[in-house]
Amino acid sequence: MNLLDFIGSFHTEVSKMLDAVDNQGEAGGLMEWANGKVGHYELYFLWFPKTRRLAYVVRGPGVNKTETVEVKSLLDAIAFAEQLIRRLRR
Repeated sequence: MNLLDFIGSFHTEVSKMLDAVDNQGEAGGLMEWANGKVGHYELYFLWFPKTRRLAYVVRGPGVNKTETVEVKSLLDAIAFAEQLIRRLRR
């Protein structure tokens, strides 16, 4: 059995990690987004699968960060989002 059979799209997987989901979706395979809250922080993710870029915004107490990172695959994008969410929960 293939691990990829258990992994959905970026916006589906990231939405499962958020405490509250404000918005999620996709635009014809060109972009996916997931926005929501983790604790006192607001998170905004944009995943561009064709260019393999993940843009994110974190807003909350003492934090207002916007960054775009290049990742190798969907799995890496999901892992990056998971690590960021884990750090914010501490």
